[in-house]
Amino acid sequence: MLLSTAAQIREADRIQIEEKQVPGILLMEQAGRMAALKINELYPSHMSFLVLAGPGNNGGDGLVIARYLHLAGKEVQVLLSHEPERYKGDALINHRILSELPVPLLLYTEDDLDEVLASFDQTPLLIDALLGTGIRDPLRGTVAEIIGRLATRPNPVIAIDLPSGLDADTGEQINPVLVAVHTLTFQLPKICHYVTPAANTCGQVHVLDIGIWPEVIDQLNIRRSLITHAFLRKHYRPRNKDAHKGSYGHVLMVGGSRFMPGAVALATYAASCAGAGLVTAFTPEVCRQSVSSLCPEAMCIFTEGPHLGPRDLAAFDAALKGKSVVALGPGIGTHPDTLAFLTQALPMIQVPLVLDADGLNLLASHPELWLSLPDPVILTPHPGEMARLTGRNNINERRLEAAERLAQDRNVILVLKGAGTLVALPDGRTYVNTTGNPGMASGGSGDVLTGILAACLAQGYPAEVAAPLGVFLHGKAGDLAAQQVGMEGVTARRIAEGVRW
Repeated sequence: MLLSTAAQIREADRIQIEEKQVPGILLMEQAGRMAALKINELYPSHMSFLVLAGPGNNGGDGLVIARYLHLAGKEVQVLLSHEPERYKGDALINHRILSELPVPLLLYTEDDLDEVLASFDQTPLLIDALLGTGIRDPLRGTVAEIIGRLATRPNPVIAIDLPSGLDADTGEQINPVLVAVHTLTFQLPKICHYVTPAANTCGQVHVLDIGIWPEVIDQLNIRRSLITHAFLRKHYRPRNKDAHKGSYGHVLMVGGSRFMPGAVALATYAASCAGAGLVTAFTPEVCRQSVSSLCPEAMCIFTEGPHLGPRDLAAFDAALKGKSVVALGPGIGTHPDTLAFLTQALPMIQVPLVLDADGLNLLASHPELWLSLPDPVILTPHPGEMARLTGRNNINERRLEAAERLAQDRNVILVLKGAGTLVALPDGRTYVNTTGNPGMASGGSGDVLTGILAACLAQGYPAEVAAPLGVFLHGKAGDLAAQQVGMEGVTARRIAEGVRW
């Protein structure tokens, strides 16, 4: 599913209205009607609703919602953020229509808010239709006051299009908002619905079709999208009946050190679980027990010493022969010997590379290594590693911007891990993942992702497909593990074992 910016969805409205000759008030009517139907579906027995309506089109949608809820027999009141003369265009028309019904249209005043809330027969559900997608700056005035007054209330909130005050385009939370249980958005989801931290305030997102034509959406050249089951169905290639282990690639998993033997073991195991035909672990002898016990299916090349170093380059060069993909980094450490190994090993790699963990930390601290990365390469930083790679400390505030900039500046595929993992491609396309859960915030989960990505590459999926595909499968496996044992019981090993295509 495509993920739009505010400007893109405004352009879709313009084309539909001006070029396709569909009156804007019909789009508003459809938006309000579909939203009211969804609200009745979500809360069939709830009877009391307070619609918070601003003076723009978002408020106009709220006025239509109020009308349909009233006609469905609900107790509805509307709290207007501004005087009626501030309402223009289609919103004003719907204000006049609603005025013909016995629905109270109340102008917000600080003194009357508590009285309005207390006047309902039942605790009212709040419908946030104050502001739409055009907000870029801190709020002030009446709308900010309404949000501040209601933010501490226990009333459930349904946001229309997005919680008022969010920047639709960045995922950044620039204002306090009414945290929604559900967000009802129109035609296409927006970036803020799925990119944190803004996504944390949106609750469950429902996309409602208001009748904008598919050919109109096609004109927008949208470059961002969600990774869903549809992506998996589109790209999955069933196995041939006469396939053998050589048909699905050979992963060389490089990593491990004395103090982190489990990381390379988990990554190796995950590559086997995710479908790689063959996996070979290239790792120090001190990791033998971890790798051999967790993944007896893997072949192993064990090197001397507590970590990889320059003495292992000849063995690494030999190990590269016949490999489809290299994954490097899990548990590898940052010893000076390992840096020397990495400096000379990277130019040897002529197949797709997944670079993770301390491989990324060494890259961040020694920028000359960027020149030795093969093409394609998938980098898989968590926010801390991303901060080191970019020199920025506010990664989680503007995750999308950081991921897209690094991918395009460095010509790499960037997987920025976290809630709603981002996959940014160097050609400007970006994917936001829809699978995964907080239970996956446990040690080793990232190593498992490295193994899954390597397995996708080994099976012949192009890197620009393998990256979002692997991210989706990783989150899906984490969701399965959470269903089986609860979020608190999710471990990296359970995630690896739960990979399902």
